Amino acid sequence: MTARSRFRTWTLAALGAIVGLVLLLLLVGMFLPRDHTARATIELAASPERVWAVVSDFAGAARWRPDLESVRLDTASGGPIRFVETSDEGEIPFEVVSQDPPRRQIVRVIDDGLPFGGTWTWELVPLGGGTGLTLTEDGFTRNPVYRALGLLFFRPTESLIRYLGALAKALGEDAEPVVAPE
Repeated sequence: MTARSRFRTWTLAALGAIVGLVLLLLLVGMFLPRDHTARATIELAASPERVWAVVSDFAGAARWRPDLESVRLDTASGGPIRFVETSDEGEIPFEVVSQDPPRRQIVRVIDDGLPFGGTWTWELVPLGGGTGLTLTEDGFTRNPVYRALGLLFFRPTESLIRYLGALAKALGEDAEPVVAPE
């Protein structure tokens, strides 16, 4: 067998393995649910009003969230509150669906071209002088290959835990977020 023939054999084998892997991921992803719900909670010493002031200040989120590079408000006059978060994952546009200060807010991704989307709900409950905060992600992943990769490399609760941990730090607290049971 010549060197050229061996090279062609190895190239075809590598190409076949890559195509096979993508097909396997596609097949596995087709059997995974498109939608998911993830929930995490944290108990904070800060009052609901103080927590609300931080979590509802979308323009200021990049000051305390290390995963964000910037946030740009993108609200039309008289329209819903819209903002775009920029991180190492690119730009993600959001819209505030509802707010009931200082108890509850719902925000959703508004770009249908992204491979994922969903809503995020903040629920604040007074606990003595502090606050219990539950953050719920009702998300979905459109692409079955992304669903399979997500099963291997990502858990929806990771971003919730990261967010709540950064919030506690921003409030000067060392409270630990926990994953809430389904």
